[in-house]
Amino acid sequence: MSYIGYKPVEIKINSQNSYNITLEEDSEALDEVVVIGYGTARKIDLTGSTASLGGDKLQMKNTPQLANQLQGQMAGVQVTRSSGDPNSGATIRVRGVTTLSTNDPLVIIDGVPGTLGDIAPEDVKDIQVLKDAASAAIYGSRAAAGVILVTTKRARNKEFHLSYNMEYGIDAATTKPKFANAVQWMKGYNELAYNDGASSLNSAYSEDLINNYAQLRAENPDLYPDTDFMGLGLNNTTHHQRHSLSLSGGTEKLKTNFSLNYYESEALYDNKDYERFNVRSNNDYTINNWIHANVDVNLLYSKQNSPHNGAGGSIMKDLMFSSPLYNAYWADGRYADGKDGDNPIAYHNLSGNNRGEYYRVGGKLQLDLTPIKDLTLTAVASPRYTFDKKKDHKMAYDVYRISGDPISGGGYSTTSLSETRDDTYSLTMQFYANYKFQIQRHSIGLMAGYEDYTYKWENEGASRTNFTLDNFPYLDLGPEDYQFNSGKAGHNSYRSIFGRIMYSWADRYMLQANIRSDGSSRFAEGHRWGTFPSVSAGWMISEEPWFNKSVIDYLKLRGSIGQLGNERIGSEFPYQAKLTFGTGFIPNASTGIADVVQTAYQTDYAFNNLTWETTTTYGIGADITLLNNRLKASADYYYKKTVDMLMEVGFPSYFGYNAPQNNAADMNTKGWDLELSWSDQINDFRYGVNFNLSDYRSKMGYMADRQKIDGNKITEEGSHYQEWYGYKNMGIILNEEAMYDKNGDKIPVLTNNDGPGNIRYQDINGDGIITASEDRVYLGNSLPELQYGGSIWAEWKGFDFNLAFQGIGRQLKYWSWAVRPFQYQSYSCPLNLFESHWSPTATDAENATAKYPKFTTNDTNIYANSDFYLFNGGYMRIKNITLGYTIPSNITKKFFVNKLRVYFSANDLPAFSKYPNGYDPEWDRSGDLIMSSYIFGLNVSF
Repeated sequence: MSYIGYKPVEIKINSQNSYNITLEEDSEALDEVVVIGYGTARKIDLTGSTASLGGDKLQMKNTPQLANQLQGQMAGVQVTRSSGDPNSGATIRVRGVTTLSTNDPLVIIDGVPGTLGDIAPEDVKDIQVLKDAASAAIYGSRAAAGVILVTTKRARNKEFHLSYNMEYGIDAATTKPKFANAVQWMKGYNELAYNDGASSLNSAYSEDLINNYAQLRAENPDLYPDTDFMGLGLNNTTHHQRHSLSLSGGTEKLKTNFSLNYYESEALYDNKDYERFNVRSNNDYTINNWIHANVDVNLLYSKQNSPHNGAGGSIMKDLMFSSPLYNAYWADGRYADGKDGDNPIAYHNLSGNNRGEYYRVGGKLQLDLTPIKDLTLTAVASPRYTFDKKKDHKMAYDVYRISGDPISGGGYSTTSLSETRDDTYSLTMQFYANYKFQIQRHSIGLMAGYEDYTYKWENEGASRTNFTLDNFPYLDLGPEDYQFNSGKAGHNSYRSIFGRIMYSWADRYMLQANIRSDGSSRFAEGHRWGTFPSVSAGWMISEEPWFNKSVIDYLKLRGSIGQLGNERIGSEFPYQAKLTFGTGFIPNASTGIADVVQTAYQTDYAFNNLTWETTTTYGIGADITLLNNRLKASADYYYKKTVDMLMEVGFPSYFGYNAPQNNAADMNTKGWDLELSWSDQINDFRYGVNFNLSDYRSKMGYMADRQKIDGNKITEEGSHYQEWYGYKNMGIILNEEAMYDKNGDKIPVLTNNDGPGNIRYQDINGDGIITASEDRVYLGNSLPELQYGGSIWAEWKGFDFNLAFQGIGRQLKYWSWAVRPFQYQSYSCPLNLFESHWSPTATDAENATAKYPKFTTNDTNIYANSDFYLFNGGYMRIKNITLGYTIPSNITKKFFVNKLRVYFSANDLPAFSKYPNGYDPEWDRSGDLIMSSYIFGLNVSF
């Protein structure tokens, strides 16, 4: 038999008439308390949809950014990254998108607003994600995109503990793109010229030159270059290291947990590094039996150095842009001039750098009073300061022509220095009360509170140009005649009142209701306040007297409905008309010199009745445990509808203002989440498997007859959110015969220059021509579908093993090369493109298998937005493989060590996908390459 909160007991029935059975409390089930808004609750009492993650699972990753470590860990929580830069975070979506504006979830750290970038992963005790309105409505106006609750570690008992964790990792790119070499490039450019009208296939580069290029290069590499800029600019490997020191313990009156975390890494290219320190001290005071206090302090310091970006807009693009027919260095070691001085290797090494330092100081003072049993009164004050210093030092430099003459490098003709200071300040004040009591089998929890939040920011900038001394990045060394400055500031705030009722009868029937009213400074008086209620219910079927637990140990049904808000809709005062300030000149007849005056003019028209975006969410779910608690599953289905979304509306141009925004659109999202886990023990062998899977679709509703086309994506009534939009392709035009249909009529073309090797597009309306207004159609959902993640773990006699994976089942991705091949006769050509394109020298059979069209400057056809470049960008990646060993304690305790564990780990291995070779599915082809890490680590505790 079994009962919730107690361990199951099995008794063999014999000839006895009666049995005395004593159930043993399952303390783990009874005490499993989770953090919810402004309080805690037993997990069995929850009626909303949440996901949780223990801090121990975060230790298996190597990035200092907590956001990246959540990837694939929880159903319904989408984490997207685009760069391997350790200072870059990730985009998080909880159950898809709900608005045209901000879809970032609200982050609450130890009860107060913050950002995931504030926290070292080593400091995290656990993370709760509130996914539906029932669980998130207590945060009201900012919770429409979900809520992430982070709880940091605190001292658990009075015993003192010291622990030290260390890892050293070798990092290498998961994959690197490759580009055509010099001979391939010349052949490709000859084809391009021929396709565009040249009389010969060797009009630009002779056949003799191409055939003898290797020998010519061996004789004179200066005159006959073949430069692999990616190979020169990137190292094969780099490294990172991480150290964590923590102290925990205390007395009956004071418990403290202190941690110091350090992370350092270098990029694959020179002159870029990142360093970060985190310090956190969480202190718990017991003043007497009814007064308790928490005093927490946290500090962060980070520093990053990086070279400047060149013409490509990013360092990676700079390296990918350059044709192999330019030298990076001459044979004597001097920097070559490239094309008109544009040498990306010289640029990154000589043009100066960006230096950034970031400081954050935060804290929280919490006072808990328990004047009577079960009633807790809480007061919280939490300030937060950030200071962001950046110094951009741009240095003039020379490169050299083959003759030895110096010319100005392609970076900057003069040396300049720009410095910025970005400061922020926020203060969160909370006052709330929790009252929990039990009347027989009735369990009731009440909560009511007030919150006040203020945020201020200020930016300052100063710069000087035409420095004479290049190597000293200080403003006072620049001439005063070339100095500039800037500054701006802003603020916002909100006030809130809120409450919650939680009811449970016999741990069988649960009911929860939340309500919150928020007033935001972003809206005009009379439109500032919004109220957001929710209600949810749960039924613990497995606790019914008639339920048979022979197979199912635990079964719970959940349902909820509620409203959430979004007040993060752009500017801080969108209801006010915006003025733009500038400088003007008015002629002065008496002096003959124009007077300098300040000007101001209104640029935007604004509606003063702007108000909240409101999302109503409906959800049902079930939790089940089977086979003696070994198999667990949780499933949810939800529907979300957002109304009063802010969007740009039609406005007469003769008014002279930019089109205003108004609450004029709605959208809906449908989706589901599924989590499965299995764990068991066979003698000394413990193992487990868990898996999560989720999916959603976001579609647009009413949009006031407006549409938003952003490149090759469209958002309008009836479309998916940011749906792919363009022409339907009918393949590559194989030859001249394919220019005519079966009736002998010429096929519709996009441009008059279309011919064999171009892309044929479908004439949707059948009028015989291809036009943007009539022949572009919806091409499919651009958002990820069927997101999944999971892990397999095992432990045996001190050995531990973990394998974690993550992926996307399907996502239509639009392929575009990071560089237009051969552009300006100086850009590179991706090797994938060269190896599989339509060619005038190939046979029809060979061209029929080509993946890509011909080389041409007819960009209108080749790069028209269409489904030709759409493909399934789904992928699967092994996120982590770890093998560890804990040395037996009877050995380590001889050296006063409680636990000593060593491990090897491999993180972020190359992904399985349909992406072209050399391109990682998570890389956006502009940021740093995605990195695999091979790590050696050590955990010691005393």
